[in-house]
Amino acid sequence: MTQETLAELAGLNYKYIGKIELGKADPGTDVLVRLARALAVPVGELFETITPSRGLPPALPLGEVESVTSALQTLTAAIERLLSDQPRRLPARAPRRRPR
Repeated sequence: MTQETLAELAGLNYKYIGKIELGKADPGTDVLVRLARALAVPVGELFETITPSRGLPPALPLGEVESVTSALQTLTAAIERLLSDQPRRLPARAPRRRPR
């Protein structure tokens, strides 16, 4: 559906539809209701990409999980090596004596 068609169905300006699409405009409740009616969907469906109704984040494919796990293990090992090479703190020096 074009922005022009959606704007016509919702009774809005197509430029405003473009701004909403780009995240440059914050539509109010009345605009969301108009858009939902024009799209013939429940208002909640407009938020589906932000808050999925399943309540769970989409699962990563197994190959990606293995890649992320491997990258985390490599990063953890690098951080441990880096931290082990840090110079140790010197003990605090004794206070100097004041000259007499």
